[in-house]
Amino acid sequence: MPGRDVHMDTPEVPVSVRRVGVTGIRVPIQFIFFEEQPAIVVPTFDVYVDLPAYQKGIHPSRSYEATVEIVSQHAEKLHHLEDLCAEIAQEQLQRHDYATEAEVHAFADVVYARTTPKTAIRTYESCTMKARAIATRRKNGKIQFRRWIGVTVAGITACPCAQELLRDKAETTLTAEHQLKPDQAQKIADNLPIGSHMQRSFGSVMVEIPEGFDIDAIQLVGIVEQAMSANSYELLKRPDEASVVETALQNPKFVEDAIRQMVKNVVDTYPNLPDSMELQFIQRNEECIHRHDLVAEETITMGGARRQINDNHAL
Repeated sequence: MPGRDVHMDTPEVPVSVRRVGVTGIRVPIQFIFFEEQPAIVVPTFDVYVDLPAYQKGIHPSRSYEATVEIVSQHAEKLHHLEDLCAEIAQEQLQRHDYATEAEVHAFADVVYARTTPKTAIRTYESCTMKARAIATRRKNGKIQFRRWIGVTVAGITACPCAQELLRDKAETTLTAEHQLKPDQAQKIADNLPIGSHMQRSFGSVMVEIPEGFDIDAIQLVGIVEQAMSANSYELLKRPDEASVVETALQNPKFVEDAIRQMVKNVVDTYPNLPDSMELQFIQRNEECIHRHDLVAEETITMGGARRQINDNHAL
């Protein structure tokens, strides 16, 4: 005879808990919709449900079983990662009948092909694809969904501040030591690559997706890459290396600049995305001349982003 289910006991402290779950669930290889073709990945899932004040604990095995069963049903089928998260969240609510909200996060490394900027050699790059879904059980029993898709991409930023200091030094040297006129020195400095310290950068964007609307994650990769000083590559021949460094130096960015550019890129790329959709942006620059890193974040609705871009356009 089975013993009592301790999870169903009344807790000593009757306080509800917003998220309780299981993290780090890895599943067999799946096919994810990326760059308009299947991409083979091994996603990892974090799943949560809310816990009412009257119940001692959730049933963790149900969370794991629901995740594996849903993913197994999609084996070797092409699907969107955010839709898979939504189905897992729905199944969580069915298995945990005491819960009113389930939240699922997924992430996976995705490899895609690129060509180098000068020699056009084929190279394979990677990014982290991320998805999130929330399923909420309403009082009438219906389940409402919210879905997000996102990426984290590595790139390069060049520091504008250090570059400006070196530009001033170059102009001073040209005028003081080489007897050039100030306008001549400035012209030379404007036409030569002026160095700066480089930062290995990681940009992230998450976009909430309304029902009936699809976003290809490769578009988000471009949105992040275009917000940094230059792309980074696994393979670079000498002409490619010179091109990447020169591109970065011609386009210096603060960590804040990258966030702002990502916001604008999303607004420009998705003109039909509803105003209520949530956008999340993170930029982290790994410093090379400091022992600390720099981080910038922004969470805003699509409507709020549009208003800021339009209202501040003349500034």
